[in-house]
Amino acid sequence: MAFYQALIPPPDAGGLREEIEQARLLPESFTWPALIFGGFWLLFKRLWLAFIVYALIWAGLIYLQRQMGFSFLAVMLSHTALAVFLGLEGQNLVARKLLRKGWRLVDVVEAPDLSSAERRFFERALPAVTPSRVVEAPLAQAPTRFAAGPAPVIGLFPEANGR
Repeated sequence: MAFYQALIPPPDAGGLREEIEQARLLPESFTWPALIFGGFWLLFKRLWLAFIVYALIWAGLIYLQRQMGFSFLAVMLSHTALAVFLGLEGQNLVARKLLRKGWRLVDVVEAPDLSSAERRFFERALPAVTPSRVVEAPLAQAPTRFAAGPAPVIGLFPEANGR
C-alpha cells in the first residue's frame, strides 16, 4: 500500500466543493523519472530553485574533478548519490512548491494505486451520493477536517476540544 498526500488549492479558487474537486494527490513514493532524468525532471515540474541548486552541485562536482584532481569514480558516486536523493525527495519538492503557492494539505490516503486513492479521498471529502438523488451539503456543513483552521490536531481525537 502506498500513501498519497491530498492537497487542495487556495481558498480563493471557489467554494469548498470546487476546491476538493481540484485536489491533487501526490504519491509518497520513490520517483523513478527524477532518478533517471534528474535536472530535466526538475525543469519539467517547474522546480526552478531546486534545478539551480542541482545544477550548481553538478557543476561543482565537475569542477572538483577537473581542477582539484578528484577521481572519476568519486565524482560518479557523488552524482549517483545526488540522483538517488532526488528520487527519494522528488514528490516532497513538488508538494512543498504547492504549499508555498497556498495549497493546503487536507488528507493522507492509503491505497494500492492512484485511482483507488482518489476514490477513497472523494468518498471521505464529498457529501454522500444516494442512488435516487444527490445529497448536497451546504458549505456551512462541510467536513470539519477540510475547513480552514488555526492548526491541525494530530492524534486519536480529530476535534480540537478533546474527547
